[in-house]
Amino acid sequence: MPIGTFAGKAKRVRIYVAEGQLYRHQPLAVAILALLRKEGAAGATVFRGIEGFGSSGDLHTARLVDINQRLPLVIDWIDTPEQCERLLPQVKEMVQHGLITVDDTEVALFSPHPVRDVAAALRAVDVMSRDVVSVARGSSVRQVVELLVGKRYRAIPVQDDGKPVGIITNSDLVKRAGLTIRVDLLASLDTEEQRAELEKLARGGKTAEAVMTPDPVTVNQSTLLTQVAELMVLRHMKRLPVVDDRGALVGMISRVDLLRTAAQTFEAPRAEQRETGLAVDAPVSKSMRRDVPTVFLDSRLPEVVQAVVSTRLNRCLVVDGERRVKGKVTDAEVLERVTPALRPSALRSLMLRLPFVRPRPDETLAEKHASARTAADLMVETAVAREDTPLREAIAAMLAGEHKIVAVVDAEDRLVGCLDRADILRGLLDLQAGA
Repeated sequence: MPIGTFAGKAKRVRIYVAEGQLYRHQPLAVAILALLRKEGAAGATVFRGIEGFGSSGDLHTARLVDINQRLPLVIDWIDTPEQCERLLPQVKEMVQHGLITVDDTEVALFSPHPVRDVAAALRAVDVMSRDVVSVARGSSVRQVVELLVGKRYRAIPVQDDGKPVGIITNSDLVKRAGLTIRVDLLASLDTEEQRAELEKLARGGKTAEAVMTPDPVTVNQSTLLTQVAELMVLRHMKRLPVVDDRGALVGMISRVDLLRTAAQTFEAPRAEQRETGLAVDAPVSKSMRRDVPTVFLDSRLPEVVQAVVSTRLNRCLVVDGERRVKGKVTDAEVLERVTPALRPSALRSLMLRLPFVRPRPDETLAEKHASARTAADLMVETAVAREDTPLREAIAAMLAGEHKIVAVVDAEDRLVGCLDRADILRGLLDLQAGA
């Protein structure tokens, strides 16, 4: 929900911790506030208690002047349900000892300052993720994959003496490490299937250095966002390590960081907008692609898989007979919701981009009894925007549901195209779509 229009139903998250708790050498409460602020949370406040006790039974009080104070702290965070759902997993990972509660609440008034305190010209350091997970050259490939499974990030830098010497992406793990399924799809497998894949990697004995892409492209922390975006577009990159003037790794910046910043910065009145150089008011029709993989509601599984693998999007849109958008199907939905007997063939098609054809006799029988046999059974919600919608609104719709594509429709709500994150980034740079 845009800053400045936040009112009505909301969530209140309360995080109970203690003074002295650290997260990566930083006070935990400070680290949590920094994360929430960077990710565009509506607001949070830290309250310091004067007395209390937790699960340990130890009494923490300001009256005991003879001992080091470890007073209770409460971080009160109120935000939209979507923001809380998106950010809460990261907060939970940071809180090793404490309590987190979530309640429904009603916002009667929220009238913040229209523009956050950012530099006139935004730079990489203003929006990058500082909480970077990295590995050493000798780390095992299995360790790398375990750090990636189920996480929002899809690449890990390899460090040597604090400086990035390589980066490991999904593609590196499939091409060089022998991973038979992309990391983002591993979470779609059951526990035993995941364990078998990890054990196979462990038997291979490869290290991070053996599979990484060496000498990664980096950006300095003072690089302007327009320059970061242009580098990503021209080099077809989704994320970049950020370094300081000494070449030491200080953060990571992704396409999502750029898109979120563009959406939030331009929610302010035009007279108070800060400079980013990004064309957020351009209509989506300038950037959209028209070669959209689509299927109908009653399309069968083989046809759906073929549409999903037909482009780099790894997903297709589901339309009715008049081309009105009903949802989307991604490769993850295919793996998660088909019957287990069909999963090997589905996985083979998704990874090799081959048609889902000639199933074995047992798979043919399984398909007849599968609960998810058509696009209607597999589809989930997708973001939709009109073709005259400004890019900033399309970005907001994409980020609100963590969608990777936005369906573009005409005035009669008929599908005319779609945008993915790369398309939007090109559009923000005011480059011709498809360049």
